Amino acid sequence: MKRFTNEGNILICFDFDETYFPHACTPAQLASVRRLEDFLERHSSKFSTMWVTGSSLASLHEKVKRANLRFWPHRIASSLGTELYRIGSDGTFVEDRMYQQSFPSDFVSRVERIVSQVEQMRIGLEEQPGNGTSPWIRSYYIRHQQRKWREGVQVLADEEGIAVNISRCNPKAGDPADAFDVDFYPKHAGKVSSLEYVYATASFLREDTYAFGDSGNDIGMLKHVGNGYLVNNATEQAKWLHSTVTKKPYAEGILEVLEADVSSFI
Repeated sequence: MKRFTNEGNILICFDFDETYFPHACTPAQLASVRRLEDFLERHSSKFSTMWVTGSSLASLHEKVKRANLRFWPHRIASSLGTELYRIGSDGTFVEDRMYQQSFPSDFVSRVERIVSQVEQMRIGLEEQPGNGTSPWIRSYYIRHQQRKWREGVQVLADEEGIAVNISRCNPKAGDPADAFDVDFYPKHAGKVSSLEYVYATASFLREDTYAFGDSGNDIGMLKHVGNGYLVNNATEQAKWLHSTVTKKPYAEGILEVLEADVSSFI
């Protein structure tokens, strides 16, 4: 699979699952994704594209094949922004390991201590599928509905000097209903940190950046950039946290914004 042909100075970031990639993969949804790909390729001399996603690189390859996508973006921040890749014009991947230099070498041990203490609080932590495939993220489900546990988990993460993201699960993306995603990762990683690193090492401006997402773990990214949008199929929790929402879902919502602003790009 090839990358978008050219690269411009307007950075456009996409969450992947249930934003760029619709898990249902209906014919109508995939037709919209094709139209989005055509638009991004047609204007590739103006755009630099980036997937900023909780999915691992292996999971992305599987989903790309399932949807028969035609183009890689210019960059991918995978595993919740803990791994950063640059994709060459020939479709080759190069991981930027400088991005991970500040990550703690004992990250896994820190998470294990937190998990042990959470279990002592009688809060059930259920490992998510594929947990441990990335060295820099550990993901769990919590089905406990009382709100008090959230503060406790945050305090434990702070004491260990790592970050935690807690957001409601999205069943459309394959998560269980009535549960929470709990993701532990290094403090200098995550969706916002991956963008900050790209700003520091490339020529993009935060105020000119566009970002699209659908769930609670996208909110920081959407609020960080100059133009942050939830697609209309976003979770209710996300819509409560961020009020700028497209009228249409998935790729149609992305196109709704980019097509309206395209005259300012060219």
